[in-house]
Amino acid sequence: MVVLSLTQAWLWSNALLSLASALTLPSPNDLPKPKKYELTITWEKGAPDGVERDLFKINGQFPGPVLELTEGDSVEVHVKNKSPFNTTIHYHGIEMMGTPWSDGTPGLVQNHIQPGCDFLYKWKATQHGSYWYHSHTDLQIDDGLFGPIIIHPKPDTPNPYSLVTQDLVALDAIKSAEKHRYPLLLSDWRHTPSSQVWDIAEKSHIDLLCFDSILVNGKGKVDCLTSEQQAPLITRPQQTLLSRVNGSALSDKSCLPPNVLATLAEPGDLTPDPSVIPREIFNGCKATNAPLDVVKVVKSKNCDKEKWIMLDLIATFSMIQAQVSLDEIPLTIIAADGNYIEPKTAHSIPMVSGQRYTVIAKLEKPKKYTLRVSSTAEPQILFGSSVIDFQVEAEQQSPDPSVAYINERGANTTSDVVAFLPAQGKPFQAAPIPQAVDGTYKVVMRQAGATNHWALNTTPRPEYLDDALPLLLNPQPNVRNNYTATIPASQKWVDFIMLQPRSAPAHPVHFHGRHFYVIGQGQGAFNWTSTAQAAAALPGSFNLVNPPLRDTWSSLASQQGDTWLVVRRPNDNPGVWQVHCHIQSHLHGGMSMVLQEGVDALPPIPQEYRDPKCGA
Repeated sequence: MVVLSLTQAWLWSNALLSLASALTLPSPNDLPKPKKYELTITWEKGAPDGVERDLFKINGQFPGPVLELTEGDSVEVHVKNKSPFNTTIHYHGIEMMGTPWSDGTPGLVQNHIQPGCDFLYKWKATQHGSYWYHSHTDLQIDDGLFGPIIIHPKPDTPNPYSLVTQDLVALDAIKSAEKHRYPLLLSDWRHTPSSQVWDIAEKSHIDLLCFDSILVNGKGKVDCLTSEQQAPLITRPQQTLLSRVNGSALSDKSCLPPNVLATLAEPGDLTPDPSVIPREIFNGCKATNAPLDVVKVVKSKNCDKEKWIMLDLIATFSMIQAQVSLDEIPLTIIAADGNYIEPKTAHSIPMVSGQRYTVIAKLEKPKKYTLRVSSTAEPQILFGSSVIDFQVEAEQQSPDPSVAYINERGANTTSDVVAFLPAQGKPFQAAPIPQAVDGTYKVVMRQAGATNHWALNTTPRPEYLDDALPLLLNPQPNVRNNYTATIPASQKWVDFIMLQPRSAPAHPVHFHGRHFYVIGQGQGAFNWTSTAQAAAALPGSFNLVNPPLRDTWSSLASQQGDTWLVVRRPNDNPGVWQVHCHIQSHLHGGMSMVLQEGVDALPPIPQEYRDPKCGA
């Protein structure tokens, strides 16, 4: 028998009380409250580049408002659809860890939000960096249904700033810039609503690769080039395409004409008919002088020892790829698709639809600097700009125009201009990736019967998915076909080998649900059954040590022969996810497929998503 003294009994009693207190669950009032946003979607008139048309607005604005969060936040986004169209909202680059029902892909995780209905998305900000939200229905991105997401890192999240500078004053200025970062949404824009564009494309069997302007944060202007101004900007590939049709020239919108685009049809395709395309789609350029987006940056004479800015470049393009540059000021890239990288300084950055880069820059001379966005896509010469207006208290701004690093086609203006190479974007504090995988899946990216029809493998996206019970609510664990890959939870890491036959453009490949490592890319036929075999044969084409970690990556154009891309991805987030080309006409034309990942280990789906009140 153990006998305790009064002192021992008192100590034990207090220890038990402390333990009981530690085990007591917090009351609901003590739990962190979710960050709540309400997005009301309407269909209204607007004139982003000076020409009025119908477009989507969110909370009365275009683009939509920024969702500004902190890493670790719980998030609730209440979407109210007051437009006349079905829609959904996808959170591009957000991995939706444990909440696959909030990914926003119609037919896969939810039904459309019908006009007059609403939908509540709930998820957790497990990441930090720049992202964006957008419609995942039809071609609604082309009509303005998108907005930025900025997720600030937690205070204790390691960052790469000390690799940029060791100076304490500069480090403080960079940290201050992070708190006041500027999202810049870059988009190509048409004066014709997307539904009309698609109807014309279907009738003509031609992808209508012609736009009217480039916008930054929903602002821009129409620029028209004379044939004399076009001439020095025409690239060799453009000239080659024009030579296919005698007497062809760029239109007054600087576009390859429809009869030239018709020559992109493959044997057996539907016969292109340029005659049904209204003239105004490719012709009739009328310059405007609409206001540009302006970022005003003010340096206090007394408080700011140094002034740095942080910009989140977000490519919301429908089709183009572009070079982005800030006149006279080198940009230091610190994050790609929301993931910190080892900092790289460059004068211009290539971007494709869906990608994001976070950059920092030191401002010294008070001046208005032009941010340039120049398309490098072959179908059209297209460019736009915005302004970084840097002012210093009590100092006169320089009246001189800023000097460009790139021209209207994204080409360097001098030999010493350095462009960022995406493969240089090595992760900051990268976790080791496995050298072997549990599964390998080959996917062919191909044109499918017309220049506006596309597929991954041989089957375009089944239309029935939009009106059926969402696959997440009724997964099919045994389905393996040309459109659906079912990956069991036992396959912890998986390789996707993306094959691209000859005579195809570059495709920005986007994976939902989890980011991926870009471990290899190259020209020529991929004649191996696994990545290991290919890496042994072509060691210089693979990086298995510190490959880029992305959610969107461009394949190589294959005009000169087959190309291939290999990505490695963890399978630790059970759900039904989509893989697709982020060129909007390619996605709408069928270039997507479904991944049923770990559906044998799905988390319990909340009843509110199994039986939504409106919009199912």
